[in-house]
Amino acid sequence: MRNRFLYFLEMSVLIPIFPILYIIGKKLKNDIIKLPSRSEYLKIEAKESKPKLLIIGESTAAGVGASGTETTFASRIYKHTGEKFSIINIGENGLMAKNLRRLYEKFEGEKGNSFSKAIILIGANDCFNLTPPWKFKRELESFILFLIKEKKVEKITIPLIPPVHEFPLIPAIMRFFLGWHRYILTAELESLEKSVSQISFDNHKSKTSEVFYSEDGIHPSDYGYELIALAIAENIKLKEVAD
Repeated sequence: MRNRFLYFLEMSVLIPIFPILYIIGKKLKNDIIKLPSRSEYLKIEAKESKPKLLIIGESTAAGVGASGTETTFASRIYKHTGEKFSIINIGENGLMAKNLRRLYEKFEGEKGNSFSKAIILIGANDCFNLTPPWKFKRELESFILFLIKEKKVEKITIPLIPPVHEFPLIPAIMRFFLGWHRYILTAELESLEKSVSQISFDNHKSKTSEVFYSEDGIHPSDYGYELIALAIAENIKLKEVAD
């Protein structure tokens, strides 16, 4: 109920200045440097027979901002988890929670039937599109339950939503609303973690610096991907010890 109130309050504050934000957003879209995706589909085979890890999500999974395949999130996760997983990584720039299942099924024949663990990178584009929190939660939960019930995934890690309110390229007035919406969607992820035991929401608090971002001022740089992978790998290791 509180989250719904915050969402409707956000909309009521936003509507009067929406025309201004629309103009700013349109100019921003035209000005942004278009960087290539480095890992829209990436398969990393461990040297020996190992458990399989699925990584799926938006531009961070697609490797936008990385200088090459070897510096993407998937490649760094493979290294920082001790090369103990065979990894299937699928990502799409601009992906929202409602399209996770569609993206998964796009590569259905190439992935195999089951994974022991999964990492879902999602939320930034739902912030930019101001997705209603109940819809975000419903779509994400539906995909998660699909992974658990049909693909036998035992543990799902969801990293924190990218810090859209800190992106250097974004004007301050847009960062304000993006931060507001990120807070609302983060609350939905915290709620999901409480209701689905297989979920681990890694909401570590962090402050980014300019070197965290690539030249477009939005996506992570090689250094940014290294930091994200280190944090998530540590989360996976801690959960394994706890289990």
